[in-house]
Amino acid sequence: MYTDIKTILDDANQNHYAVLAASAFNLELARGAIAAADEMQAPIIILMGQMQITRHARPELMVPMIRTLAQETKVPVALLLDHGRDWKKITWAYRQGFSSIMIDASTYEINENIKRTRKIVELCHPQGLAVEGELGHVGLAASLDGCDQSLYTKPEEAIRFVKETQVDSLAIACGTAHGNYPRGFIPTINFEVIRRVKAAVNIPLALHGGSGSGDENIKQAVAAGINKVNIATEIFNQCRDYLKKQLSDTPDLDYLTSMIQVEQVCKKAVKHFIQLTGSPGAAANFVHKSVFFYPAEGTDSEIGE
Repeated sequence: MYTDIKTILDDANQNHYAVLAASAFNLELARGAIAAADEMQAPIIILMGQMQITRHARPELMVPMIRTLAQETKVPVALLLDHGRDWKKITWAYRQGFSSIMIDASTYEINENIKRTRKIVELCHPQGLAVEGELGHVGLAASLDGCDQSLYTKPEEAIRFVKETQVDSLAIACGTAHGNYPRGFIPTINFEVIRRVKAAVNIPLALHGGSGSGDENIKQAVAAGINKVNIATEIFNQCRDYLKKQLSDTPDLDYLTSMIQVEQVCKKAVKHFIQLTGSPGAAANFVHKSVFFYPAEGTDSEIGE
């Protein structure tokens, strides 16, 4: 079933678990992720980033495919534009049927962040789309931005941000970062930041940069109050490494077989992360809920440029 992140994450927040948000920019990743959720009877959020939809995963092609896959399972599936920064890219995703939008204005000072985030909420909420914002800044793993405590989310600012923007979920900075960490490095997550922000705002909290954070860190983050765990790089790396090995062992492996195998690798990886979130079986919570999402039909003139 196709729904939005608010429907999914409100249940996670109420019942103290998290939901995996897995990045998928092609057929194999989307099929693998949704099949994993179906097998584990867990809600799932499919992510497509602004760069991904610009360079490769055009919404006109991807959204109908993901909606079809979602409608073939009874587990809740949401489609979220991840780290939307550009108004035209956000409205592009909005028009094509994404059920949810993440607006990332975290590099701006708080007043500008609130202004930009509220603008997206005002666009999306009337049409039933859910919105995630980011406060604090989740930077890059390669430069160890997660170690910079000045970027962490401040609970007192989170109260103002949530009140003035009315976001449905909040991505926070607490020690993780995006991409590949230096070899052997595992981030130190500040679980107290998670607990304090959760106590301050009591809305679903998102952990970005989950890849490479370590299984125990993810489980403890969920226990501290995280309701959404974003994983992209680690799934991509596992698919890449498997394919490299298969092609090394079997250079004449045909392309169709290789893609079928990559889908299975993705499914296995996603099932592992679903287990860490505590969400297996949580799809049962939605059986008697109205969770269907009907896409916006806004025109360019209605939503501006």
